[in-house]
Amino acid sequence: MSRTRNFLLIACLVGAPFVAQAHSAANDSAYCAKLSEIYVRYIGHDNSNADNFLFRGTNDAQVATTQCQGNSGWAISILEQQLIANKFTLPARD
Repeated sequence: MSRTRNFLLIACLVGAPFVAQAHSAANDSAYCAKLSEIYVRYIGHDNSNADNFLFRGTNDAQVATTQCQGNSGWAISILEQQLIANKFTLPARD
């Protein structure tokens, strides 16, 4: 019985960082999506909406709105900078 318990303990210890990393990535993607939604609604627009083309934000921020799934760390920093520069309060990070 102790062999099985030791195996499970080792499996949990080895697997825990991977679970935490996956959870963190999901949280980053969700937070990035919130930032992107605020940015698109109030400052810029997404590339599929040409109605407000003249009120478009910076190129970096426009790219950041599309990078939330693959490169969320970079996108979060850009979107936070743009929102703070435009006097927005950042949403809570879950």
